[in-house]
Amino acid sequence: MMDLLIPDKVHDESRQGEALVLEPVTGKNNSRKLYIESYGCAMNFSDSEIVASILSEKGFETTADHTIADVILINTCSIRENAEQRVRNRLKEFTIAKVKNPGLVVGVLGCMAERLKSKFLEEEKLVDVVVGPDAYRDLPNLIEQVDSGQRAVNVLLSREETYADISPVRLNSNGINAFVSIMRGCDNMCSFCVVPFTRGRERSRDPQSIVKECTDLFNQGYREVTLLGQNVDSYKWCSPHPALSKGEGSEKEEGQKVLSFGEDLGEAGHATPHPALSKGEGSEKEEGQKVLSFGEDLGEAGHATPHPALSKGEGSEKEEGQKVLSFGEDLGEAGHATPHPALSKGEGSEKEEGQKVLSFGEDLGEAGHATLHPALSKGEGSEKEESQKVLSFGEDLGEAKQTNFANLLQMVALINPDLRVRFSTSHPKDITDEVLYTIKKYDNICNYIHLPVQSGNSRVLELMNRTYDRDWYIDRINAIRRIIPGCAISTDVITGFCSETEEEHQDTLSMMDYVQYDFAYMFMYSERPGTLAAKRYADDIPDGVKRRRLKEVVAKQQEHSFIKLQKQVGSTQRVLIEGFSKKSNNDYCGRSDHNAMVVFPVGEGYKPGQYVNVLIDRSTTATLIGSVIPQTP
Repeated sequence: MMDLLIPDKVHDESRQGEALVLEPVTGKNNSRKLYIESYGCAMNFSDSEIVASILSEKGFETTADHTIADVILINTCSIRENAEQRVRNRLKEFTIAKVKNPGLVVGVLGCMAERLKSKFLEEEKLVDVVVGPDAYRDLPNLIEQVDSGQRAVNVLLSREETYADISPVRLNSNGINAFVSIMRGCDNMCSFCVVPFTRGRERSRDPQSIVKECTDLFNQGYREVTLLGQNVDSYKWCSPHPALSKGEGSEKEEGQKVLSFGEDLGEAGHATPHPALSKGEGSEKEEGQKVLSFGEDLGEAGHATPHPALSKGEGSEKEEGQKVLSFGEDLGEAGHATPHPALSKGEGSEKEEGQKVLSFGEDLGEAGHATLHPALSKGEGSEKEESQKVLSFGEDLGEAKQTNFANLLQMVALINPDLRVRFSTSHPKDITDEVLYTIKKYDNICNYIHLPVQSGNSRVLELMNRTYDRDWYIDRINAIRRIIPGCAISTDVITGFCSETEEEHQDTLSMMDYVQYDFAYMFMYSERPGTLAAKRYADDIPDGVKRRRLKEVVAKQQEHSFIKLQKQVGSTQRVLIEGFSKKSNNDYCGRSDHNAMVVFPVGEGYKPGQYVNVLIDRSTTATLIGSVIPQTP
């Protein structure tokens, strides 16, 4: 019954255990057949598309029949114990295939693989290869290792891997909806969650690759993209300064140069290396340039003379009149040892009239001036001159090029007004009014937000390390209602978390009454090994109590879902047709802007992939039912 309340596509129960089938890559057939089965959230299904792309380039052909496969891969979920048990039960079913084909390679991918690592090989003798979410590029090599008689494991987590350069193969796609991963990992460390341990630290894809992928999808006929991340609201991409290294193996545009650590960014907005600075061991220096020791002058570009006011190291000789500067003293003109009047000389130091203390990032400019570098922030609450912009660490000293989630949403929405944009998942501590106003501004960004609450009680939220309390969450709900009236909201709820009292459970029910969610994911607490909660708190709520509380939450949500859908009876909903209804080929189905499933009769003049206006006649507890309003020529 619970899944009836969850038409959201983040965790589609109907797709659990789904096998992919795709067209073989021309000219690269190695005669080996690949079977991939996926479990868990949308991120796992998206990852399976990446795996399919990597292996299809090596000549693997997919099959929907595991009994004829040469390689079987299961992409796993580790969020709850029953998710892992489902995978173990499925592995047992592959035993017969392994007996019939001793050369069969069986691999486990994803979060469960990352959590158990090599222990998986000990516990499940059938398994040959274990691969974590950041090691999929290594799969061809790992399969070769197994072919040579070795079992293989790669569960290394990465701080950089986003698979941004890999074009995912869309698996079993209807050609209309697609998931697009915008980031990987999570830094939130909720005490009940294994994701930070199985998917690693948070890192964002560059926006250009995301926009390109979404544009390509639209050009291929797709009409809806869902931007995926564990916490999309914390998406942040800082464009590297064009003169700075963009990471090992990064591509550089013509004329750009990689600076070694310590090289000069020159004048604001310029990427030329300071000629007086070392360009790295073995680098070539123009005539007259010299390598500066630490502390030597950055002076004007083209001069390599050491700053006479700076110490060149212990025991170094100083010309007459030179002195050693304390930290913060002037870098001014060579030969002067006066402290920069705009810099603080330490707490309690005296400042001449007109001098001021610089905040971090203020200009060292000419001696006597305390002007702010126009491209640098002076910190929160500081005043900025007109046209100045706050830069985050690592951003260009020229034009600011930071992209946050609101910016990314806008970039994707502008691809085409017929490309519908969804996203998941948001975090209450990070969702901003800027994101909400962006949703409001663009008609093709769906008025639907998944905002997990987990619990309605502040003490329990603190134990969960959710970093917000009840009042903060209510404030975010109020902001959504104020800025986007009528916006659909769904949530996650956990019942029976460690030490949760009956009164605290009632706080969750009262929160549900306050918000009246459109849909919900509802679960009783399942302790996961290795999490903060497992280490610190006793799982002390009896299963019977957990189940009873869950039943109350489900009943409450069922009531609210029906009320929400009933309010839409008589309204007209714009629906993207996804295909035939599961119950009848005489009906089409699709989703409204608010993510509600809508069913209506098949007719002439419209087909899957097109938008239609549907007049809603009635509703069930999970579905809107109506008829298409004919479009006038």
